[in-house]
Amino acid sequence: MFCPNCGSEVKDDDLFCGECGAKIEHTEVPESEPVKKEAAPQSESVRTAAGFSDKAKKIIIAEIAVLVVLIAAFFYLGNKKSSPESAANQFVKDYNSQRWSKIYDLYNFEEDTFINQEAYEQTMEQSETKTLSAPTGGYTEYGTYAGQYIYQTKKGSDTITIHVAKSAKKNFLFFDKYEVTSITDTSATIKTVKLFTMPGVTVKVDGIAAKVPENTSGNTYYTRMFEGTHKITFHGADGLFDQTSYTFKTGEENPLSKIKYSDSAKAEAAKELKNYLPKITEAKIRNLGNSGLTSYFTSDQKANSYGTSLCRYIYYYGQDAKALGNVKLTKCQAVDATSSYYTVADGIPVAVQGTRDYKYKNGWTGSYEKQTCTINGVAKMLKKNGKWVIDSVSYYYY
Repeated sequence: MFCPNCGSEVKDDDLFCGECGAKIEHTEVPESEPVKKEAAPQSESVRTAAGFSDKAKKIIIAEIAVLVVLIAAFFYLGNKKSSPESAANQFVKDYNSQRWSKIYDLYNFEEDTFINQEAYEQTMEQSETKTLSAPTGGYTEYGTYAGQYIYQTKKGSDTITIHVAKSAKKNFLFFDKYEVTSITDTSATIKTVKLFTMPGVTVKVDGIAAKVPENTSGNTYYTRMFEGTHKITFHGADGLFDQTSYTFKTGEENPLSKIKYSDSAKAEAAKELKNYLPKITEAKIRNLGNSGLTSYFTSDQKANSYGTSLCRYIYYYGQDAKALGNVKLTKCQAVDATSSYYTVADGIPVAVQGTRDYKYKNGWTGSYEKQTCTINGVAKMLKKNGKWVIDSVSYYYY
C-alpha cells in the first residue's frame, strides 16, 4: 500500500509512514460481506436469445428466410404485372381461354338487338374460333399511334391490334398498372341478316327475341348480328315448322331459306283455303267485291288486291246469279316452291283447282242459263295469330 500523504510505499501493518511520519489509517473489511463487482447489463436481444433452444433458433431463421422470399416474390410479381406487355399477354390469354365476357367491352361495338354482350358470348361459343399468337410490339414513337403502347397478334391470316395505356389504378397498392383500352379487329365483323315476322310467333336468335322495326310493312326485315354461327328458335310456333331450331352461318346461309314448314302445317293451310273458297267464289259470282273477304287475308290491302283472284274464266256474273252449286275441287294441296328466292316468309303455297256452277239471267232472253266459275291458282298461306290466311295469290307455282 502507499502513504496517503507523500505517496511512499508502506507495509500493510505500518501505523506511520517511514518518510513523512504521517499516520496510516486502516479500514477493516468484514469477511462476511465481500465486495462484489457489478455485472455489466445485458441487452434485450442477448437475454432473448439466451432463452431460446437450438430448435427454436432454427425455426426463427427459417421464418425470416420465408419472409425474405415472399417480399422478393411480391416485388417480382408486382413489377411483372405492372408492364404494358403483361396487359397485352393477358388479353391473348383471355381470348384463347374463351373468356368472352372479358373480351367484349374492348371492341366498343355499337349495340343493337343482337349486338350486345349476351349475343357476342353466344355467337363466339357456337362458332369456330382461331387461337391468337403471342403479342409483339411496344411503345410507338412515330406514326398514327405515336406515344401509345401498341401490340399485334395474329388470328389466322388476320391481325388484331391491341391498344394499351397506363391505368389510373395501381397494382398491389403502389405498382403502376396497364390495361387494354381497345381492340382493332377487322375479322370481328357485323353482318346484315334477313328475318321474318309472323303475328303470334316470336323469332329468337341465340335465345334473344327479335325486335321487329316499327316501319316494317311486309313479312321480312333486316337486322344486324355478329358474323358467325347462330341458332334460331321460335315461341308460339308449336308444330309450325319441321324443326324446333335451325343453325346458320352469317354470310354463307340465309336463315329464311333453311326454315321449312311441317307437313301438318301444310295440311292445315290447305284445309283452311278450302273452307274459304265458297265465300270467295260467291263474291266473284255475285259481284259482291272484296270487302267481305278481309278475314281470309293477312290485311285489308291484301284482300283488296287478291280477294277473288283465284276465280277465273267467268263470263256472266252479277246480283241476278242464283242456284249456286257446291264448290267442286280437283286439287287443293300444298306444293313445293320452285324458285330459289322463295322462303318461309312467303308462306305455304297451296295449289287449288276446281269449279262452281251457278245460273245467270240472260239479258236478251230473260231465261236463266248455266254458268261455271273456274277456280285455278296458288294461294300463299301464312299463319297470323293462330289462323291460316291468304297473303297473296298467283297463277304459277314458285
